[in-house]
Amino acid sequence: MDYNTRLVELPKKGRLLIFTDLHGNFGDYKKFLSKWDCEDSNCHIIINGDFIHSIYKEDFSVELLDDIIDKFHKYDNFHPILGNHEWSHIANANLYKGTVNQKKDFEKLIVKKKGSLEPYLSNYIDFFKSIPFFVKTENGIFISHAGPSRSIESYEDYEFIVEDDDYYSELVFSVLWARPEKDYNEEDVSFFLDLVKSKVMVVGHTTVDGYEVFGKQLILASSFSLNRKCYLDIDLSNPIGDMDDLLKNIKLLDD
Repeated sequence: MDYNTRLVELPKKGRLLIFTDLHGNFGDYKKFLSKWDCEDSNCHIIINGDFIHSIYKEDFSVELLDDIIDKFHKYDNFHPILGNHEWSHIANANLYKGTVNQKKDFEKLIVKKKGSLEPYLSNYIDFFKSIPFFVKTENGIFISHAGPSRSIESYEDYEFIVEDDDYYSELVFSVLWARPEKDYNEEDVSFFLDLVKSKVMVVGHTTVDGYEVFGKQLILASSFSLNRKCYLDIDLSNPIGDMDDLLKNIKLLDD
């Protein structure tokens, strides 16, 4: 496994579980963890952004995030990816769901659960800055929270996505916020996959009923979903040549 602060590359062996957009749902998080063998170094798990900011009355974002941080430091096969909700705290940018400022609500939640805002918020922000934006598998899959961006010219643009601690760039914003049809089309996805030498792309971010196919991109909803909660369970030794190969690996959380 090749690892740096922006990209994780996984070899063509072992197992890969992909979950997205937990949004403080600690119950779903524990269900996902029960499917992962943490002691098997070839069994990888990806939490594809937006761990925090629940819209429900019971918000376990702090407990969930604390556990993610613990496992990130303990296991090399545990891969949280940056999402736009985590980004809001790095960038100190208000983030609204309807009329609710979720950035401010999370800060209040920290005080409620920890007794004070600092040093906890600063420690969380440092963690958000340390996690990757992308995972690329040797068998043909590229994973990011959102995107791709129309502003890229080469794969290297993604490898050096944050320069001089600039989290406000168009490139950063697009790979954390861009939505299909509104910000990019199927041809943009195909162009990007050719650049990174991958066959299919997996994202979260956009709320769908379990999953939705957009050309060569799979939009996955594992916890924050319209109805179904889906995840991917992939044998990394099997080549993924097209979307049909990828769809065979979709599972329902409650099955």
